[in-house]
Amino acid sequence: MNTVATMTSLIEMSEFIGKSIEQEIDRDNPDELTGKLMELCALQSNASHAYALAEQLYNVKLAELVQKPEHSKLSATDKKMLFAGLAREEIYYMTLNERYIRNLSHSIEAIRSALSWKKTELEQSKYQTT
Repeated sequence: MNTVATMTSLIEMSEFIGKSIEQEIDRDNPDELTGKLMELCALQSNASHAYALAEQLYNVKLAELVQKPEHSKLSATDKKMLFAGLAREEIYYMTLNERYIRNLSHSIEAIRSALSWKKTELEQSKYQTT
């Protein structure tokens, strides 16, 4: 496993997901809502993949650190504290992508609700007379 290339890929993927989440949409446009819903579902899959990559990199980093002779005499608590500092970038991307996944889940549900509301409005407008 090329950890440098994987980390670079993870960083790029995470930045793309973050920028995509930030994009504004017109909540009154059902076509735009539908398109955004499909985009968010795809992003959620990407965020799950990025989380898995970050977790894999974290586990590789821990395995490397555990094998170092200078860490063998440390207590479990000391190792935990030291390793958390040495694997901070991997932990950051795990946490970031976990939060993206949650954000995307909430956004997907909000858009589904908005689409449902638009559908109800459309149905009701069929029966209204002016």
